[in-house]
Amino acid sequence: MAGKDLTGKYAIVTGSNCGIGYETARALALHGAHVVMACRSVDRGEESANMIRAEKDAVKIRVMQLELASLKSVKAFGEEYKKTNWPIHILILNAGIASVPFSLTEDGLESTFQVNHLGHFYLTLLLEEVLRRSSPARVVSVSSRGLQLSDLKMSNVSESKLSSPDASSHSRFSTYNKTKLCNLLFAKELNLKLARHGVTANVLHPGGFISTNIQRHWWLSKVLFVMTKPFTKTVEQGAATSAYCAVAEELEGRGGLYFDNCQAAQPKSEAAVDPELAREVWKLSEKMLNDRGHSV
Repeated sequence: MAGKDLTGKYAIVTGSNCGIGYETARALALHGAHVVMACRSVDRGEESANMIRAEKDAVKIRVMQLELASLKSVKAFGEEYKKTNWPIHILILNAGIASVPFSLTEDGLESTFQVNHLGHFYLTLLLEEVLRRSSPARVVSVSSRGLQLSDLKMSNVSESKLSSPDASSHSRFSTYNKTKLCNLLFAKELNLKLARHGVTANVLHPGGFISTNIQRHWWLSKVLFVMTKPFTKTVEQGAATSAYCAVAEELEGRGGLYFDNCQAAQPKSEAAVDPELAREVWKLSEKMLNDRGHSV
């Protein structure tokens, strides 16, 4: 970010009241971007925004409510943002949950899948026209190296595979890894669809076991994060690849890539480079939205 002047740029960062999302929003705002912090809790979002404002009076920040576990909330966010008539030059799909016990959202979908993938999928579709009008624009998805451990593939992909219908088919680790693979497949397919309109999409791994609130849902995750903390990145370092994908001049017009440590990398996963699987996940995601009355 050194030397970057983002004055006139508009950015949305989901899940930005804490952790990597907060540091990403902070970096963009302190370098002149107009940042919308899309947070589940407006109160916590405002607390975090005030911390950034305390560093620099001139920052331009707005907190808007976004609950990814509710398709109704995602739609409301999209409609509210469009009313501002602001462009979107940078959309960072950062929010996520991990290691949560099985539960269904109000939309009848497994919570980790909806928060990590489908909510962001829907949000991006709702904002697609704004992104296209704002060209050049970038969509940055925060995934995880854990995607390489996912067993999702063309031979088993289905709606029930993506969104576990009951506790018997739910595993905390495998569910998370599956959603992170979906993040990558979504970014690749989105880039194929929108690159010709000046909108590029990339996906990244921020670093493993970074101490954020993502481990709060399970005692085993808490233990693993404590044990590995001395050997992992800081939250600020974890946000570096998000910031790189958002502003690096050398990435202008380049999309469909996976980044690790601010460098293009190749995930060790056959599924991650399967264009047919990416198309099928997109198709099933659209169907899930349509079946719930949220077609775009």
